[in-house]
Amino acid sequence: MVNLTYYIDKSNADKNGYSPIKANVTIDYKNITKTIEKVKARYWNKNQQRVSPPKPHEPDNSYEAINETLDNFQDEFKAYFKECSRKNIPITQELVKDYFKGIKLNLGTVDFWKAYDHYLQTGKLDKSYNTNCNRLTIYNKLKDFETDTGYKLTFDSVNLVFWDKLKEYMLETKEHGYNYLSAVSDKFRAFMNWCQERNYHTNQFYKKFSAPEKEISIVALTFDELQHLIDFEFESKKLQKARDFFCFGCLTGLRYVDLVQLTKDNISNGMLKITTQKTNKEVVLPIFPGVQTIIDRYPDQYKLLPKFSNQKLNDYIKDCCEEAEINTPTEYKTHLKNETIKEFKPKHELIGTHAARKTFICLAYERGLDIEMIKSCTGITQEKTLKRYLQISTETKKEKLSKAFGSL
Repeated sequence: MVNLTYYIDKSNADKNGYSPIKANVTIDYKNITKTIEKVKARYWNKNQQRVSPPKPHEPDNSYEAINETLDNFQDEFKAYFKECSRKNIPITQELVKDYFKGIKLNLGTVDFWKAYDHYLQTGKLDKSYNTNCNRLTIYNKLKDFETDTGYKLTFDSVNLVFWDKLKEYMLETKEHGYNYLSAVSDKFRAFMNWCQERNYHTNQFYKKFSAPEKEISIVALTFDELQHLIDFEFESKKLQKARDFFCFGCLTGLRYVDLVQLTKDNISNGMLKITTQKTNKEVVLPIFPGVQTIIDRYPDQYKLLPKFSNQKLNDYIKDCCEEAEINTPTEYKTHLKNETIKEFKPKHELIGTHAARKTFICLAYERGLDIEMIKSCTGITQEKTLKRYLQISTETKKEKLSKAFGSL
């Protein structure tokens, strides 16, 4: 594999003391060079082949920007010549000279959108329904981005300029929350990785895209709130059924997509058994009295629970909690492009279908189940994923800290 290195040419320093930073490639004992940047010699780190930062009393020397330019040039060089080698194209002096002049071979990259269509089609073979829906959502969002901004998406145009434009589009034009951008970034990188594994492109810029997910607000019921909701007498049968569906999720930790699939066939020897859609892992849970009570309310149907769409259940469970006066002021964070807004709302306004699973995890942890047991019950495989859900109540903190330090 041809290797690219950097050095500074002190003999050609300008009148201000700036020396050219040159890229160098040696082929058949001949050096081929190209000037990339310039820097004062005292800032050049020969071993690292990068620019060092100035001392505290010295003016800025743009070392970060210069080093980023050197990194990008080197990454692109490696990717291009790796692809040439893969296609058995001889690495000659002329090929390198042409590359340094900006003349590149047409290596036959696949059309971006055709590759994306293929990605969506192959996902239908082995990915869950929700995963495929999420992939399609991102695909449509990128199509909208291209149409609205006029920025044509190709594998070559996926660079840091694209990333800046996408962030602006998501956060300012569409006013999405920051964590939505984080989700788009993760799923887009997954697509680009998939394409690179199939040699559809040699682009490396997408690996620099970064939008780390920010801490989310965990909205869950306390034990007393859950007990109150379970016992509450609703006049409306619709709300009673919505409460039963939601509380079944609170008592089992199952996702909505799994709850709607439950039938009498999932019950065996006092256990509830289901292979979850998202992870394709079997979860086995004991049917304790609270769960059995809900099942017994619907003896004449094959499905274990009443039928609700996700959106309708979201609406109805808010109504349930409002009627049951579950209105504790609850902090909710909204992450925007450059700020986090914190506000307090009555809990019933924030409760949705996903709060059932959060409630199960939080209460299970508070009441002594260890992490491995909760992972087994929920089908969650990664501890870092589980820890996003964990929230210790004020009451539990008070109890534990009193036990630890109350005698002092």
